[in-house]
Formats: sequence, structure tokens, C-alpha cells
Amino acid sequence: MRIISGTKKGKKILLPDPEITRPLKDNVKENIFNVLIHSRKFQIKFKDIKVLDFFSGSGSFGIECISRGASNVQFFELNPKTSNILFRNLSNNFSKEKYEIIKKDFFDIDKQLLIKKYRPDIIFLDPPYKIKHFNMILEFINSLKNINNLTIILHVEKTKIINFESFKFIEERTYGTSKIFFIKTNF
Repeated sequence: MRIISGTKKGKKILLPDPEITRPLKDNVKENIFNVLIHSRKFQIKFKDIKVLDFFSGSGSFGIECISRGASNVQFFELNPKTSNILFRNLSNNFSKEKYEIIKKDFFDIDKQLLIKKYRPDIIFLDPPYKIKHFNMILEFINSLKNINNLTIILHVEKTKIINFESFKFIEERTYGTSKIFFIKTNF
């Protein structure tokens, strides 16, 4: 797996144990960034944006954002082995002021306080297949309605999603077994 664009284009990204985490495939990542840059409904300029990358794994999404000019990305990864790989990927490529790794469970974070303080431009969620409480992730996204950002959620057919119909998607794309939902949260 490699960084596909920006200042670190072509640099290799280390991958954690596939038994622990599922990496974001390069073709899916490339398609996500093509939508972000070229969609007529929204266009993201990566220079100086802030990103929250939940369930980070190797950090592929957030790393790509930094390479393209994001000022800061906060990565959330609970698993110690995976967060060590994430740290190596980041420290090998970027200065410390560009990122922060938070080793906490998504469900234990005061997300409303985090959003209020950090004011992210993009929130990326790529939860594991077997995640329990997926409805809590949807409740979190639903709580962002008055906040100006773009939320991207990656859903894989193996994940059972309940009640996704209450959201207004700006874009919805399918790549193999992956579905990507782009949600503008200030509607």
C-alpha cells in the first residue's frame, strides 16, 4: 500500500496484521479522493484542513490527507499493535505537529467536546466488520447536523447497518463490496 498523491506520493505504508484490522484498499482510497476533489456537489481543498480519522488502522486515509496539505489529522486507534504501525507510518513521513494519535475507543471519547474544540473539516469513519453498536456511530453522525463538515463513512457488505435511511447523502458510491457515503452534516 502506498500514498497516492501529494508531497509523499509513492511512499510505502506499513500494514498491521490483517487479523486485527482491514486496510483501506488503494483503489477504494483513490476513488474516495477523486470524489472529494472532483464532485460537483462539494470540492475539498486539502490545504490547511483538519481531519478526524476514526478507527484509523494503518492511517491510510489521514496520511493521504496530510500528504495533500492537511494542517492536522487526529488519528483514533485503540489496538496497541496497530497504533504502533500507525505511529511508524506517521513518524517516518511527517513532522509531529501534523498529527496526533489518540489511543481510545470511539465509544469512550466525548465526541461532542472533541468536535467543538477541534472543528474538523472532514470526519472519516471506517469501522471494523464486526463492530457492535453501529447504531451509536450513526447517532454520532446524526448529532453533527449543525456542524459544518463532511463526514465520510465506509461500509462493507459484511457490516450490518441499521437505519441508514435517515441521512441525506451528498454522494454514495459502491466499489466491489465497499460502499462509501459522503454526508454533509450541516443540512
